[in-house]
Amino acid sequence: MFIFLIFACALLTSLVIFPLYFCATTFSNIYSFTVTFLIAAFFLFIFIKQIKKHGAKSSISFITKFLIVMAGFSSFFALVIIGKRFFAILAIFAAAALYFLASKILKLKTTELSSENF
Repeated sequence: MFIFLIFACALLTSLVIFPLYFCATTFSNIYSFTVTFLIAAFFLFIFIKQIKKHGAKSSISFITKFLIVMAGFSSFFALVIIGKRFFAILAIFAAAALYFLASKILKLKTTELSSENF
């Protein structure tokens, strides 16, 4: 039974990984576009779910962070596609720094707003 499980996992993995590898090596632009589109669709799903759950006004912090992350990912993928990998890594670091800065500023603003209500 254990051997069958190992064989089934290896077969399933091969059936999933080989087409992805083939597409990534043969049709790299299409593969990059598809992966970018799927990641953007996932983030859009999370974005819509967040707004439905908390409302638009209370989601300002989330929306700001979301836009920073999406700008970072889009610039990363755009730079990778045109072959500027070093600048792509710098774009990810810049997006992370901007995200951290926005988190601190928005946390400070929400603290000030909540203290004004009392």
